[in-house]
Amino acid sequence: MTKTQGRVASPGSRWLLAATCAFHTACGDAPPPPPPEPAPRAIDWCPHVTPGAMGTAPAAVALSEAHALLRFFSPGRGYRAIDSVLATALEGSTVDWNGVAQAYADEFESVCVHVPRDAAPLSPVQVEQYDTVAVIRPGTGEPMLPEGTQAVAIDLRGLPDVPELEEALTRAIAAASNTPASRVSARVRVHDGPMDEFFSVNVYANTTQRLNALAYPASGAVDLPVVLLTNATLPPAAARFVVDLRATRRAWLWGEAVATAVAESRWVPLAQRGLSIRISQLEDDAGPLPDRIPADREPPALLADGLRELPALGTPPAMNRSAEVLREKLTPRPFVSGPGTQRPPTAGIARASLVIVHGALRRFFPYFPVVGDGIDARLEETLASVDEAPVNALRTIQLLRRFGAVLQDGHVFVYATPSPFIGTLPVLMEEVAGGDVVVRRALFPEFRPGDTLVRVGDRGVAEWYAEELARTSAATHGYRHDLATRRLRELTGPLSLVLRGMDGHERTVAATPWNGSDLTEALGFAPSRRRGGWLDDLGAPSLYYVSMNQDSGTNLNAFIQQLQSASSARGLVVDMRGYPGFSHYDALPHLIQGDFSSPIFRIRRWTGPDQHDAKEEHYVFTGGAEPSFRGPIVLLMGPRSVSAAENFATILVGANRVQVVGRRSAGTNGNFTNLVLPGNFRFMFTGMEVLYPDRSTFHGVGIVPDEEIVPTTEDLALDRDPELLKAIERLQAGE
Repeated sequence: MTKTQGRVASPGSRWLLAATCAFHTACGDAPPPPPPEPAPRAIDWCPHVTPGAMGTAPAAVALSEAHALLRFFSPGRGYRAIDSVLATALEGSTVDWNGVAQAYADEFESVCVHVPRDAAPLSPVQVEQYDTVAVIRPGTGEPMLPEGTQAVAIDLRGLPDVPELEEALTRAIAAASNTPASRVSARVRVHDGPMDEFFSVNVYANTTQRLNALAYPASGAVDLPVVLLTNATLPPAAARFVVDLRATRRAWLWGEAVATAVAESRWVPLAQRGLSIRISQLEDDAGPLPDRIPADREPPALLADGLRELPALGTPPAMNRSAEVLREKLTPRPFVSGPGTQRPPTAGIARASLVIVHGALRRFFPYFPVVGDGIDARLEETLASVDEAPVNALRTIQLLRRFGAVLQDGHVFVYATPSPFIGTLPVLMEEVAGGDVVVRRALFPEFRPGDTLVRVGDRGVAEWYAEELARTSAATHGYRHDLATRRLRELTGPLSLVLRGMDGHERTVAATPWNGSDLTEALGFAPSRRRGGWLDDLGAPSLYYVSMNQDSGTNLNAFIQQLQSASSARGLVVDMRGYPGFSHYDALPHLIQGDFSSPIFRIRRWTGPDQHDAKEEHYVFTGGAEPSFRGPIVLLMGPRSVSAAENFATILVGANRVQVVGRRSAGTNGNFTNLVLPGNFRFMFTGMEVLYPDRSTFHGVGIVPDEEIVPTTEDLALDRDPELLKAIERLQAGE
């Protein structure tokens, strides 16, 4: 019965009520709309995978490989979403590696988790004869077809996932073919270097590319009819074999349907589990292949009876392509610049960051042949260190810096947003002759030029540097020491320092964090803040000084004006002991009269996870731009001369245009890149190999001065520039 305000309605009133509700919507709640149809889902391909064997790599290294495959080569989400899953999976007081594998499979359609199979080698090839049909069981060795064979069945049931399987399958179809058998294409991710994940301007890039696979070769006398026999699970190589031959109508498929995703996947063992990860998208001119390759028929109860008709079956029909393709598409990763999502630092974030960095470096760091490959051991070391103390932003930075130190790469920097540092120590200190660390200049009057650092907090200076250098990455000693010294500037609170003055007396200085807007502008970066001009104050009125350093206020217009002023100079000193204040490529044509060459730049290119080469670039420029300085030049270099500064120097030295005075440079050139990590951390490293124009090694070598000059404590105390004085001496000697 219909109830209205607690009374039973009469038939007439029920009609009136129904009519009223039909024309008006104020009769109680309107009926809810029907629920939306659930979105169609891709087939679950995981039950159709034959797992591989258990691996031998340490669990952390195996996880890095798996995550790098997922991050850089799989379909689906962007880096930050993928990394977030890893960070969550790695939370806890200890790492459950099997749980991590399961977490991937629970979260990503392109990942399956399995228990590994016992390792089993590929058996020798077997060939059985059923009347005029040869049944090939792929294995080691060449299959020999009996005389009179009119058709071939290739039995794929129960094959193991081993590296040799693909070649065994190739031999099997070759024996049945006189014409090479076509294959479908695979769309893969292509990385031209490690794309910067923080800055939108990139010299690196990633996209997707369709690869045309080489046809299966032929070794037979005639193209024989072929049927492929399958069961419910296949290794990826066997699944790809089925997809290739059935999609191109070269073979019939008898048995179980094949999930195309299996053919697009790779097995990665991880602890007591393993992951199957999709790393490609099989397609042809019509687009991605169907999610499921259906069998043409079930296998006959008696194989011999079914095979008798095979010689007369002819060519298989084209596959039905009407069903929507629902598995995740392999499209270019969405690029999001800037910092990531803010999360409080945790053990999971620290562990995930180390794993992510390891996987990216394994693929993209160019200098392992120069510095050695120690990242596997360093990954295990730093992961073991995560739980030694509470995790916060500063500890996470230190763990990542300790990991990066093994690279000996002067572009390794680690950042956190927000920063754990509340201010800086506005003091410029450097290593002098004899190894002491001495104040060059400071914004606080308590620090005097020539003061020698004795203690940092409650530790002696040697002890402090031993710890800091162990987590400082650089390619040369001078730059490593300079980078370690910079850590003194990063303050989380007041810092007590013991200094020894020029008079030999020690005093304690309590340094408080400084929060000025621009430390480089206020304090400077290069040893000298001298402005361009004549050197008559140093007894060299015929010589001219030009600073390329950004903290001396030099820009291209100022540089051009200074060269015009220097037109009558008998010699020029160019100071590049800091970082260029403008594009050095704009300055070089004014200092070199003929053609000149850049260094050689090499970017590692990955086309899918297996194929890599190097994209090499080398540029030739024309010099002689006006105003042009044609006289002798001495170039000043030092340990803070890094990257673009070294590129500038490499070109001048290669053009035989300068003498070099000072100290060895940082030995670090090539565009850096950034990995944005969970919790809003950022890891920077060199993504490009740079060689001298004669192809000799630059990394770790740098610019070696023709005459090395190392300042003393007295030089810094008196604001004396011995490198500049030596440059003057060399130029005057040549007048």
